Amino acid sequence: MNFNLTQIPERTQRPRKYGLTMVMDKGLSVQEARNFCSVAAPHVDIVKLGFGTSFVTPNLREKIAVYQDEYDIPVYFGGTLFEAFLVRNQFEDYISVVKEYGIRYMEVSDGSVVIPHAEKCGYVEKLAKHGLVLSEVGSKATEALNSWKLT
Repeated sequence: MNFNLTQIPERTQRPRKYGLTMVMDKGLSVQEARNFCSVAAPHVDIVKLGFGTSFVTPNLREKIAVYQDEYDIPVYFGGTLFEAFLVRNQFEDYISVVKEYGIRYMEVSDGSVVIPHAEKCGYVEKLAKHGLVLSEVGSKATEALNSWKLT
């Protein structure tokens, strides 16, 4: 820190075992991601590419490389992208995309689709063979839960 400020808890160094900080990238450009990391990297433990933005992000590989290679910050695709693959019966394609982009963390969520608990646990178990699985709890909106159902 730049100066002494009392009563601030000591921050552990990366890689941390607790007190992790996740930041959501909501569509930053490659240069914006690099600029963000130049200031915040010591404080960030993982970056989530949120809302399915990875589907439309130009230069996605380069952006992932900024986080993972230049700053050693793991990246994962947000749960909305997982759900988009799932509702299209493309679960295996999702696994292929994760591998293709060198993603080691995956999110299983049911924020905009209804997935029975046992089925959600099954996806967690399957994805755990490919990396670390994070699971979101809760939904985006009640109306959304009623609009998509897996069959």
